[in-house]
Amino acid sequence: MNTAFEQIKNNHRIYIGESYEDQVSYKVADLIHDKENIQQLIQIQKHQLGAPNIAITGLLFGKMYSVITMGLFEMIVRHHLILDMIPSNVGIELQEKNKMNYIISEDAVYSTHDLTDEKVKELIHSYLVQHLQPLFQQVAQTTGCKSTHMRSIVSHNLHQKYREFIQNHPQHEEYAEKVFRWFTTEVCFSKNMRNPLHFDFRFYEADNGKKTYVRRHCCMKYMLHGANKAKCCPTCPLISDEERDDRL
Repeated sequence: MNTAFEQIKNNHRIYIGESYEDQVSYKVADLIHDKENIQQLIQIQKHQLGAPNIAITGLLFGKMYSVITMGLFEMIVRHHLILDMIPSNVGIELQEKNKMNYIISEDAVYSTHDLTDEKVKELIHSYLVQHLQPLFQQVAQTTGCKSTHMRSIVSHNLHQKYREFIQNHPQHEEYAEKVFRWFTTEVCFSKNMRNPLHFDFRFYEADNGKKTYVRRHCCMKYMLHGANKAKCCPTCPLISDEERDDRL
């Protein structure tokens, strides 16, 4: 399990264990329930990024938060581990610019081999509804950015991660697809309830054969570079497909 924890730390900035707890800058529960905490965090990241306004800082917070979401997905499909991500279990350590480390107790780690599919789905649902959605709503209210845009950016990165995983591990495609659907469709939700990460993305294939999902919303990172669209990433909806071909 220690090897898995090390890979998770290196790939997704998720630090598991009590030895990291003194590094916590904020508990997610405090960010959700205390406006002063989220305002303080956003102002720190705005300053460190040199962002022109807090709305862009908020969007980029959402983009960076996709790291932990992709990590949670990969923990399940690659390591057969899952985290209980209720907000009181998770701490954030601020790093340079808007990078963040995510710190969680080893007591919140479970082997999926010891759980039913229903329990795994319950833990994913809890993360989406009790953690991700209210945190993004608080960031949106504080910064003026849209929670929908933040969630679509996370969902897009998760789509990209899923595609990358099944390319590298085709033998696990069936299980990975099932878990991916738990994260991005209404499988874990009761009737008439929508998954906050349920988004559809255009799939694009460049002339050189490279393929990608195109984002629904720009993350606005190019605004950190004087609004120079040459800095837009190849998945950005603001650029033409001709430009996309050149960047893929």
